[in-house]
Amino acid sequence: MAGKLHVHFNDRDFRHVQLARTADPIWEAILGLHVAYTPAPLLPARLRPFHRRARHRLRHHDLRRTCRLLNGIAPADAAYFPDFLTPVESEDGITAGLRTLRATPATRLAREIRLAARHRPLPPWTRRLAAGDRTVLGDLADALQHVHNRLIAPDWSEIEATVAADRTRQLEALEAGMPAVLATLDPFTWTDPVLSAPYPVDSTLHLHGRGIRLIPSYFCHTTPVAIADHGLPPVVVHPVRRHPAPDGTGRATPHRDTALAALLGTSRARILAALTPTSAPATTGGLAARLGMPASSVSGHLTVLRRAGLAESERTGPHVVHRLTARGRHLLDG
Repeated sequence: MAGKLHVHFNDRDFRHVQLARTADPIWEAILGLHVAYTPAPLLPARLRPFHRRARHRLRHHDLRRTCRLLNGIAPADAAYFPDFLTPVESEDGITAGLRTLRATPATRLAREIRLAARHRPLPPWTRRLAAGDRTVLGDLADALQHVHNRLIAPDWSEIEATVAADRTRQLEALEAGMPAVLATLDPFTWTDPVLSAPYPVDSTLHLHGRGIRLIPSYFCHTTPVAIADHGLPPVVVHPVRRHPAPDGTGRATPHRDTALAALLGTSRARILAALTPTSAPATTGGLAARLGMPASSVSGHLTVLRRAGLAESERTGPHVVHRLTARGRHLLDG
């Protein structure tokens, strides 16, 4: 990695650190789009199932066209993309965030487009955006909504469950103070009073008592992303931390296996445990072969798990693929 991000804290900053309650829908739309267009071998194993599903969804021409628009201004390899695309108001939901985006002042559009143009050539239509064209700005907001609805929302339960588990661990660490929370962040290193991480360029952020908003992201997987304009409220998006099960293998412990079997029945507990994000795409036939069970039995158990809100199914081409819901993941993690 070419550079390093250094975030400098003072005593006042610790009183103003905000830990995001949930995933940010606009950040996840942009970063999820980056994952969709990144070659699978370059992704961590946990994101490859989403990558497969996203590539299937991108077969639709209207979604590909929308993604081309966003990739023109915020591609995966960008050292910088305009901060106005990720307004802080999106913490209250995508509708609130996009409302703010549509109202971005023309002076800010011009300033941030000029900055982006210093890093790489931009598509011709961005000149209209820099001139304050509200139609182009509206097209960008519509594109983010479309990407969220079509590419990200089908996996939102898994995103929320993963972020919720990470937040729980942060709150547990908070009992030892905010520095203990900062020490848990990946891929950061905490050396009082500086939080540092690999970054595409060298960047130093002095908080000056303003504190910082820390947003865990399911799709952020290489380096954190910081708001570039140091005049804006400080925000850093960082990879969500994935923890293995207590036995360190990523599998349920024998005690948990027994408890789940008592709750669900042995067969359903085995099927639920097989629906992990890092597993191969879970079709009914694939689960049956992997678990040594009749396909008809697997299908029946999956119906029960879906009705209980623990699993969900989605048709992908000729196959129906099954995966955990947020409720199912919490049950396994608990």
